[in-house]
Amino acid sequence: MRRMPGIWSRRNGGSARPRQSPLRSNGVCRRMWMETYDVKKELKQLYHLPKEPTLVEVPSLSYLIIDGEGDPSDQAYTEAVELLFSMSYTLKMAFRKHSWYKPFTVAPLECIWDAVEVENRETWLWSAMIAQPGWVTEEIVSQVREQVAFKKGLSTSLVRFSPIEEGLCVTMLHVGSYQDEDASFARMEQYCAEHQLKRSSTSHREIYLSNPKKTEPDQLKTVLRFAVYPIG
Repeated sequence: MRRMPGIWSRRNGGSARPRQSPLRSNGVCRRMWMETYDVKKELKQLYHLPKEPTLVEVPSLSYLIIDGEGDPSDQAYTEAVELLFSMSYTLKMAFRKHSWYKPFTVAPLECIWDAVEVENRETWLWSAMIAQPGWVTEEIVSQVREQVAFKKGLSTSLVRFSPIEEGLCVTMLHVGSYQDEDASFARMEQYCAEHQLKRSSTSHREIYLSNPKKTEPDQLKTVLRFAVYPIG
């Protein structure tokens, strides 16, 4: 019978031995084959939503965060978003050889908004953020800060790393322009009234699933969410 080639072989009468897999001998190669962490897949109930209000329990997640105030079209907000993505992609790309590294997909931009005066955008308070994998620590973030400062000459002094646990929330997927979000929020408020729920604060969270530079306004996908508590 003809032997088929395989991972077992005999040479010079020696005993059969398995060929050593590169995954065993090379730590970097092994990590390349690890499953890539994607928060959108791990927590589908937070990112893959219907276009109808629903109730969810939001667990604690760690974020890189920059707090600010003013019109979201201002330069300060734009620079904050660019810095958050710069740090997140630096973590993803520049530390692959470290023993603590695990492959991951950079999460979408999120922002908590609190409109003190809805008509006066200069008074809006915002906290732009990007969720990070659970294995990221303050020590790792410090290394990312140093790398970003050294390689890109950017100050990261305004960036904080912190966990946020929102708990019980009403949420839904809004499809359309940001200017049309009021209609979706009205439906969320109606849902609260029908289910004996009350908002915990005046702030709300938006998760931007679409790139506004590459997507038509009426096709933008944005997760809307605010914290609630039962009143019944």
